[in-house]
Amino acid sequence: MKKIRHIIMAILTLPVLSCTQTVEPEGYGYVDIDVRLDRNAEDIEFDAVSSDVSVKSTGESSPIALAIYRSGSDEPVEVIEDCASVLEPLKLKTGHYKAVATCGESLSEGSAAAFDSPFYSDTETFVIKNGVSETLDMTLVLDAVKVTTKFSEEIRENFKSYVLTVSNGVSELVFSNLDGTVDRDGYFAVTGTLEWSLALTNNDGEVYETLTGSYEEVKPKQHYAISFRMAEKQPEGGAVISIVVDDSMTEKVHDILLDFSVKDKPEISASFSLDSPLSFHTGDAAEKILYVNLKHPATSVLISHDDEGLAAAGLPEEIELVNASEEILSSLAGLGITAPAVTEEVLNPEIDLTGFFSTLPAGTYGFEVFVQNNAEGELLQEISFEVKPVVETLTANAWARFAYLSGRWLTEDQPEGLGFQYRTGDEEWTNLDADVTVNAEAKTFEAELHGLAAGTQYEYRAVTAAFRENQPVQFTTETEDVLHNMGFDQWYMDGKAPMPNASADYMIWDSANPGSASFGIVPTTQETSHLAVTGENKSAAKLTTLSVPIVGLAAGNIYTGRFEGTVGGIIPSGAALDWGVPFSSRPLALKGFYDYTPKTVNQGSYNDMSGKTDIGQIQIMLTDWDQPSRIDTSEGTFVDVENDGHIIAYASLDLGQTDGYQPFTLELEYRDRTRTPKYIVIVAAASKYGDYFTGGVDSTLYLDEFSFVYDPAELGYK
Repeated sequence: MKKIRHIIMAILTLPVLSCTQTVEPEGYGYVDIDVRLDRNAEDIEFDAVSSDVSVKSTGESSPIALAIYRSGSDEPVEVIEDCASVLEPLKLKTGHYKAVATCGESLSEGSAAAFDSPFYSDTETFVIKNGVSETLDMTLVLDAVKVTTKFSEEIRENFKSYVLTVSNGVSELVFSNLDGTVDRDGYFAVTGTLEWSLALTNNDGEVYETLTGSYEEVKPKQHYAISFRMAEKQPEGGAVISIVVDDSMTEKVHDILLDFSVKDKPEISASFSLDSPLSFHTGDAAEKILYVNLKHPATSVLISHDDEGLAAAGLPEEIELVNASEEILSSLAGLGITAPAVTEEVLNPEIDLTGFFSTLPAGTYGFEVFVQNNAEGELLQEISFEVKPVVETLTANAWARFAYLSGRWLTEDQPEGLGFQYRTGDEEWTNLDADVTVNAEAKTFEAELHGLAAGTQYEYRAVTAAFRENQPVQFTTETEDVLHNMGFDQWYMDGKAPMPNASADYMIWDSANPGSASFGIVPTTQETSHLAVTGENKSAAKLTTLSVPIVGLAAGNIYTGRFEGTVGGIIPSGAALDWGVPFSSRPLALKGFYDYTPKTVNQGSYNDMSGKTDIGQIQIMLTDWDQPSRIDTSEGTFVDVENDGHIIAYASLDLGQTDGYQPFTLELEYRDRTRTPKYIVIVAAASKYGDYFTGGVDSTLYLDEFSFVYDPAELGYK
């Protein structure tokens, strides 16, 4: 017994010295708690005698934990994880209390069953009186039911597998000789019942009917020691053996058939291993033959199954080969199965399944062969196998008008004729006529499928020259998203600043106008006469580099994002703006029209541009930023186009002198073709280095009819 002794000095109990006792503050008292752990559990005859077991502090068991609750409360006022650490009485306010002592992990808090995990507990109530020291004795008992099992030497010698499953209706434990759990102690949360089942397989691989049993009125602190043994008495010359379940309450005798006539028992072998499931690829032509040794004339050679896959392949649910007719044998041959009619003279029939197996699609299958001879020897052989695809279809990388298709071959050697088929709905499969790129090291292959419709569901499958019936994979093409006002036809006035959107509800495009309009300068304006495409209500964007008092230069620009304001006080030193608006499609290019008239750079000298002809620019980038990119021209904070890892695709076009509108197609260079963007940035400027206040005053850039290209064919790709 481990006892937490909290000793109040004995002298305090002597009347002659009681006047010297320390008086504690009113409303408090002490409790001295002794905890004991009773490790005994009643066996299932319920005659075990409980006794206190000393709890040593040697670490041989889990610590005893203690929680104290005030009456009527679920919140503990005191929690002690290890009672061994408490060396003094507990000081508590006066009142009624409940003490809960535990040792081990409660089965009710996790799984309702566990190996080698006993749980002990005790609950007691007590009262604290003012200035009084109380003593509380607690004895922890097993708060679970214990189950152990024992198998006799005869069972261990004659059975290669004996597996006992015990359940309390909530969880179960499996006591098995196969994984070493047969000799472990099992503990179950108490539900009132226990059920068990015993599965036996003898040394010849014969599986016997499962034995079952149950117990009622199961209570805590009970130990069910279930013992299995063979009955010693056997009928002469027979094959019946008794398995006796000894549970110390009653004896339950189960008779099962155990065949010792090995010399008369039929045998089945194969050109492949029968000890584990067979696995091969579709179309595999390696021999798959069953060899039957009847030893005596057969009374039955029956092939049977309830497999949907085999039924779909045309195999009847039952085929009896004993005295089989020519019609039956012919129908089997049509399926690719060669077998004889088994007569008295045929003692070693062969069943050749090679042809049939080679026609099966990928999947898992199973069937049985039952063989019986006239000496009453019999054998049931279960055969399961997996047909693996030669190639597997991987996930497609679908864009709006095309998709990257990929597959992987699973054979050692690369199959011939690697390719893909695709379709929509229930249409016939179409062979993809495209170049296939092969990665021999990774055993993968890829091709591009063009000519697709946006926002449409397709399915495709990887194939070879000989293998077509593969599991398909579905994909849906992306939508061809556009931005508001890409033709620059809609404008509104925000105070003195022209804005390239239909209204303030569409904050897609912005410019430097909100920052310079207060100076009476608007570098970006609506153009209604000089257009790339004329028509009613048509407009373009006109970007002009202008001289600004004090600041020096305002380059005409337009971008997707938002102007956040000037920075630097009354005399601005720059501007803050957010680049990027939400966008999740993946266009291949930006196209449109521009007309550019540059001037000689007469403001600023960035990049040694002073005195040289100005340069216009158009940029586009797709990113997966989590928010727009903040630009601060006063601090030189810009997007690091070369090194920003969030930029998925980028393209830029430097502009020179034109004679009227010129069409352009700015093809995006994708740095990652698997990621999907979150933002798009389109920026155009009449002076490329206007952010550095460098440019030619009156350099003018007209922009009109922007649009995205999604179809590779439009860019000349087949």
